[in-house]
Amino acid sequence: MTSFSKFIPGFASGSLEIAPALANLNFDFALWKVAAPKEFEGVGSALSTSRRDDAERGMLHTIARKLGALFQLKLPSTPGLTRAYGTRASEIAQALSLDERGRKSYGVFASRAGADATSLWAAATSGTSAISVHLLACMLARMWDAPEAISIWVEIVKRRKEEVIAEFDKDDIAHLATLSAAQQELPRAQIAEWDDSARAWLRVADGVKKKQQIQLMLIVDNVQVPVNKRIDTYESVMEALNNALTQVEALVQGISQQARSGDILLALSSWHLFPDLTVVTPSMTHVRQNDPVFGSGGVLTIGLQAPTVQEKGVHWSLPLAYLRHYGAPVVSAQSIRSELRSRLSLQELLQATLGSLIQGWGAAGKDTLRSLNWISSMYHTLLEGAKLGNDKAAILTRGVAEQSWLALLSEAANLYMVSEGVERQHNNKLISLGRKHGKTFLGTPAAPCFGWLERGSFVNIMASEEERIELLRKVGKHMAEQMRIDSSQIFIRYKHKLSYSRWVYEYATAIPYNTGKKRKADGTSCSTHSHHRWLYSGDHARLDQSLGEYYLNSRYRNIANLEDMIERTYAQSGDTYRSVGERAGTTSPPSQAQVFQDFERRQTVLNAAGESVSKREDQLIEDLFPADMGICWYLGHGAPHSHSGPWYSFAFGAINDAALFVTRNKSFVQTSDESATLLYSIFEGYSIDKLMVASALERSLRFARVDVDPHLKSLKAISTAATMFRHFPYASVDVRILQRGLYNASWIRSCIGPQVYQAFLRPLDGPSFSWFDALDEPQTTLNEQRRIPSAARVPEPNLAAEEIYEPLPSLDRLHGTPVALLPYALSKPQAFACLAMFESGQHDIDPGQLIDVMAMSSGDSIYVSAALLTDPYDETLPGDIRGVMGNIGRPGITFLVPPKDPLIKQVSIDEWPLIERDEFDGCLSDHFQNTSLHLSFTTAETPINIGFSGGQDLEACILETLFSVYECGRWIADLNVSNLTTAKRLSRLCRCTTQHTAGSWHSNMTCIDSWLGLVDAPEDKVSLVRAHGNWQARLAASSISLALGYQTILLPNDVCWQCFDNFSRTYNTQIIAIG
Repeated sequence: MTSFSKFIPGFASGSLEIAPALANLNFDFALWKVAAPKEFEGVGSALSTSRRDDAERGMLHTIARKLGALFQLKLPSTPGLTRAYGTRASEIAQALSLDERGRKSYGVFASRAGADATSLWAAATSGTSAISVHLLACMLARMWDAPEAISIWVEIVKRRKEEVIAEFDKDDIAHLATLSAAQQELPRAQIAEWDDSARAWLRVADGVKKKQQIQLMLIVDNVQVPVNKRIDTYESVMEALNNALTQVEALVQGISQQARSGDILLALSSWHLFPDLTVVTPSMTHVRQNDPVFGSGGVLTIGLQAPTVQEKGVHWSLPLAYLRHYGAPVVSAQSIRSELRSRLSLQELLQATLGSLIQGWGAAGKDTLRSLNWISSMYHTLLEGAKLGNDKAAILTRGVAEQSWLALLSEAANLYMVSEGVERQHNNKLISLGRKHGKTFLGTPAAPCFGWLERGSFVNIMASEEERIELLRKVGKHMAEQMRIDSSQIFIRYKHKLSYSRWVYEYATAIPYNTGKKRKADGTSCSTHSHHRWLYSGDHARLDQSLGEYYLNSRYRNIANLEDMIERTYAQSGDTYRSVGERAGTTSPPSQAQVFQDFERRQTVLNAAGESVSKREDQLIEDLFPADMGICWYLGHGAPHSHSGPWYSFAFGAINDAALFVTRNKSFVQTSDESATLLYSIFEGYSIDKLMVASALERSLRFARVDVDPHLKSLKAISTAATMFRHFPYASVDVRILQRGLYNASWIRSCIGPQVYQAFLRPLDGPSFSWFDALDEPQTTLNEQRRIPSAARVPEPNLAAEEIYEPLPSLDRLHGTPVALLPYALSKPQAFACLAMFESGQHDIDPGQLIDVMAMSSGDSIYVSAALLTDPYDETLPGDIRGVMGNIGRPGITFLVPPKDPLIKQVSIDEWPLIERDEFDGCLSDHFQNTSLHLSFTTAETPINIGFSGGQDLEACILETLFSVYECGRWIADLNVSNLTTAKRLSRLCRCTTQHTAGSWHSNMTCIDSWLGLVDAPEDKVSLVRAHGNWQARLAASSISLALGYQTILLPNDVCWQCFDNFSRTYNTQIIAIG
């Protein structure tokens, strides 16, 4: 018999000390439960029944109690912190609590929906020491990735156990619970579950306290301080935890503290507690956060010590001995800087994407404010054009185009422009994040500013003729200085519109020319300079025969008639040639008198402005080729170009609208930042031609090489991911996604089909062709176009047999939204691969491994195929994924798949009294109100291939999952709902459109009002499952009916029985109708 003579009572501390005779006592921690502090009651009430049960009696409760007992003698007493943290945790949990109706809408995932506070409630019901250990879990989850945090836990648990045993061996006395905890196993898998639950809670709390967290991180990111400098992992972690607990306890008690190390800053960011701060460097700043849990007024001072390290932010370096199966300890250094450790909301991701985008523009994107203002202004111009009825603007902004990358980035740019204060600071950090770490995220664009800077082709978006000339003269001045040319070697050609859509080329000096000497009042003379114009007055051009022969002989030796060459050239372009250098539309021309009156009016205005004028018709100008011209000036003495001149080549501008030309063999190169400055200035201070903006952008996107352009593929990928994440308000993405090249992801590669329509690949005509030129084409109306549906309803093919490709538009849809703008149409495996990449920030999973996946759990989110959460009558797209806040309680990314052959209850002969066979009386009702769907797991799991790392933790796996239907607690069947999207035996009765008379139904239809009645279905030709309005029962009944091999017909809410009668007659097999 064991002697109790060595028991030493320790009731004051709530413990017993034990002699060696009791050293092997096995303490059952699952039975140890204490009442949670009242401040934590809001956490418990927000949990689902199954989560609360797990927290109070399940594995997480056992883990919390073991850890609390193991470390309790190493932790300080912190009653104030416990109360403050409980108050904050309850506030966060209650903000996200679900009522019974909201929880039920998640169907089979109802028990897993809601904020995952399971480990927190497990700690709260396991004692104050367990709460402190939960706070440590939050600190480690904030600083380290899951494999690293788990490795730290394994090491400190092992070291603490060794420490307890060593103390017991030395003194023969130990704390009962601590000694028992030291003797019990705590497998790595259980530690991983503990870490995963704390990590999920951290993400949930970050979302609820986002505003306060952003303000805190703006300060913490600028602090350069280590958590501590200890190189022993166990000692470093325990010192960090104890310092943080002690200092935050003092702050809660109203005692101001100094942040001499990074542990307290790490703790505050992990525990979502926000005391008032005094920031010393770079200048004294008081930050009032007004957190009510610090009502006593404790203030934390930051920055008293000068930084002694180069790393930014709060950082921590530890040797991890249990990270890999083999090898020396891995020294890992991490920081809580937001650009390295944070998760991003969708809006934050788009801000960072803007940074990556303009970084790829090089010098053109160096000015963040002007670059983003241009993006926002350009899209605003398109919206205004659409409101005014411009079809091309509507194509780019309405319908499916509302989900385009252009719309998303423009919206993000606009949010940046209107932000201010802390929000602007945060956005600037996100832009910098994208610039620095997102250099490969979008790939390298073919040209900056979406290709708008090509030799100044954007000039023609300016609505005013005079403003175009003004801008070109600014460029011409810079060009002349760079090229060292005078006014006779450079000029402007611009298109002047006449009445009735007719136009003619006119000319202007680019830089002022010398008009001669002018005598001043003192008798001296000086040179004068002014501009000159050659305007069209309505006269026929005067052609000099000798000059015409000169051109024929020198330029076109093989052409017999220059006039015939010009006629044939313009006939091919659809224009009517009138005289050398003049083209016009096909409508009736204005009278010569009207043109001359316009000439005189403009001449008067220009003369008043100090600009001389000549008739354009008095010059012999050859305009045959768009890129270069030979010019000889027949009249106009005293002005530049008044004699036979050289050939001129296009240099800058819109070549068919308004452009600069210089003498041949003169080169001019304008940098991208100079061109961007001009483009930005047009949108900032000039009138814009909305039609021209829409036309130019639409055509450039229409013929973009989407299949080979990595930048466009990445932009389409962003719009695809954003379209999905917009349905998940609480979801976030890992910041490390910015370091990946999206265009090379497996799910993107599988979206590009092997065949691309040649219409999309037609080569551009000419080496310097720009889509801003040659825009004189008929406008089609939206009514004339084939509408693109909001989402392409593409049936999901068998992935095991063939590759999945994005459906390309047919040729008759070339006038719809350009493919370059559209998000990818994803299959279900592609959608899950996309979500996994953005969730993890690093895992590029082959969609071929995810063929049977129906849901994915990661962190604080469950992503579910829409077929599992909707009435089966409502058709869903293969890639339609819905989000549920919650998780299944497993670490890493877990993909859920149903079993290949789910089981269905076998009806025994003694259950025949429970099966009723009633003839349908015309009443659709719900006889399955006691039906519920449940989630459980088998032990079958398969790792996902994400590359070999040597690590000990499984980061992604496929888990066999049972989606089960129960009635009154009795199991009925396990479901394979994936058959609802592919089954050939499933059909849907369309809603009646012919207005049949009501009241007629199938006379031989038998009702099925119980699950036994469905499993043991009658042999009648047609049977009706009556589960009207109960989408979960209808979902289960459809799956079971298909599994049993019946022809299954889904009925709408408003059934036309005459239509059903006609429809059912088309089948010769037994029918189960789901009503």
